[in-house]
Amino acid sequence: MQCKKPVTKKGTGELKRYKKRELLENVSTLIRTNDAIIKSVKTNPESAVRTLVSCQESAIRLGTAIENRYGEIADYRQDAENIVKLLEDYCENIYQFSQAVSDESRCRKLIKKIQKQLFQIQNAIQYALPDDKKEAVFLPYKASMWDSLESVWKAADADENCDAYVVPIPYYDRNPDGSFREMYYEGDQYPEYVPITRYDEYDFEAHRPDVVYIHNGYDNCNIVTSVHPDFYAENLKKY
Repeated sequence: MQCKKPVTKKGTGELKRYKKRELLENVSTLIRTNDAIIKSVKTNPESAVRTLVSCQESAIRLGTAIENRYGEIADYRQDAENIVKLLEDYCENIYQFSQAVSDESRCRKLIKKIQKQLFQIQNAIQYALPDDKKEAVFLPYKASMWDSLESVWKAADADENCDAYVVPIPYYDRNPDGSFREMYYEGDQYPEYVPITRYDEYDFEAHRPDVVYIHNGYDNCNIVTSVHPDFYAENLKKY
């Protein structure tokens, strides 16, 4: 997605993979910001321009995320292209606004146009794009303990509105001083009917699941056994 930028600024950073609800949350933030800009442009035009740049960068990220996620799906390709076009038009008007901050009358006209575009974008995402499936991830470590999660996994796996992943994770026995001994991985010891995803192939940052099931919420405090620290609850909560 390309558009003119009101000021020179470094790139927008790594692409974030948005879910539909997050797309809508970001558009809602743009709508609220749009309402605030018109109040600040007269008293602090430099701050208003900085905010406009942030809005434009956010719109670019949204457009790229929509292209990448829905652009290759035949049923939604045209809808995705339409939304991206709306975002490109929005970016162009943001640029025009940044060039007119000293003209209050023109700013008011542009802000109304921008507001209308944002509501169009919001409605298009809400009604044209499919709802997200829930994603549940199960992180057993000892295969012998799988029976305590299996019934929940079966229910999630049978739900057509849920994608369920079983991701066995490595664990260690601890020495008396708390240090780790040998690492164990039992991903090959689960029933054949359980599809296994390797722990080093499931990207939490990319998937950002809706729910994660673990055996022990106080996993970092276990003095006998420890799952790999990457899978401590305090780390999983980031995603």
